[in-house]
Amino acid sequence: MFPFLGSPVKIYSNPETAKINVRDKATKEINETKLLDYISKKCPSLIGKNAVYYPTIWLQNGHLQTVYAAYAKFDGIHLINYERQLVETPDGGQIAVDWTPPISQKPFDNTPTIVVLHGLTGGSHESYIRCLLEVLINPPHNYRAVVINFRGCAESQITSPRLYSAGVTDDLRTCLKYVQKCIPDSPLIAVGFSMGANVLVKYLGEEGENTPLIAAVSVGNPFDLVGGSRALERTYLGKYAYSPTMATNLKNCLKRHEHIMKQDKKINISHGMSSRSVREFDSRITSKCFAYETVDHYYRDASSYFYVTKVRVPLLCLNAEDDPIVPAECLPFDEAIYNPYCILATTYGGGHLGWFTGFRSPTRWCIKPLSEFCIAILEANDSNFGSKAILETGEDTSSSEESTAVDSN
Repeated sequence: MFPFLGSPVKIYSNPETAKINVRDKATKEINETKLLDYISKKCPSLIGKNAVYYPTIWLQNGHLQTVYAAYAKFDGIHLINYERQLVETPDGGQIAVDWTPPISQKPFDNTPTIVVLHGLTGGSHESYIRCLLEVLINPPHNYRAVVINFRGCAESQITSPRLYSAGVTDDLRTCLKYVQKCIPDSPLIAVGFSMGANVLVKYLGEEGENTPLIAAVSVGNPFDLVGGSRALERTYLGKYAYSPTMATNLKNCLKRHEHIMKQDKKINISHGMSSRSVREFDSRITSKCFAYETVDHYYRDASSYFYVTKVRVPLLCLNAEDDPIVPAECLPFDEAIYNPYCILATTYGGGHLGWFTGFRSPTRWCIKPLSEFCIAILEANDSNFGSKAILETGEDTSSSEESTAVDSN
């Protein structure tokens, strides 16, 4: 493979994708169209001759893309102004949610809103979130966004002895109920990154048609936590670089909240603080906090891979096949082809939440297809704010013999 020649977007979907309502801006008429047909017209960065990712010439593999995403400085760009509110949870905990534009500048109304979930130990400050919101909340779109920060993340405090996990979705439900109460007439789309994408897709599969979300986007989703963990441990960089780094981030989060977490008698904090890998931390802390028998029990239960077929709103999944954190073997190709609501898009290059393009000041290519999809769905739903864009699925064509998996160009 020669990444510098370009990485075409590959699309995996059911040949009979679900149908959506689309209002014609000129005639105001509402027409039914297949999801994939609509996306093909509205999202040129996903499907078509221009759906090609060209990586930065000096970031030519997944490792370089991933390291640059983690360590490059993005402090002076994609500046987003947030207003924080705290949401109480049934167990006495709290979750910090960050609204943008600030509520003081843009009072609650029926503006379409993007609900965002960040990656492991991240928060609303992450550059991959800010660069997407910069496109969506500013003219000409002027949408609203709210970032759900997992417990204890983004400099938030915990008030109960519980952090978060990749498989617990009740905090997301709590926050969505809060968002609906604040803006009951606004259509909602959710975008999840990495671990946040896993939580989002698992939630969508659990809820089926009962979610208030009209659509969702999953970016860099690990999907299969068992397979991902094993793949991470069998490579040199995975075992001695990525996993220890992520474990350090988790330990830092635990240490910040040690004064509260020590109330949980199921865990040994000092034992957790000696973890050298993500798997060790999850075995000693996460799995015990959430009453799993073993770490693999936790990983199996948390994997959103098994919920993809149960999603019942339009779902775009974007992953890079050279992601060193999420190997291609963990991606739900067959499940995406089975489910008429799901579109899985992959590129050969991009790393983990990278997809940098350009030479001197690389920018994230992925923002184009992600924003195009969000805008397209919200425009389709413009005919009736607050209602679902989905009408019905096509005929049952979910057999593997009739699958669709093509290069978009």
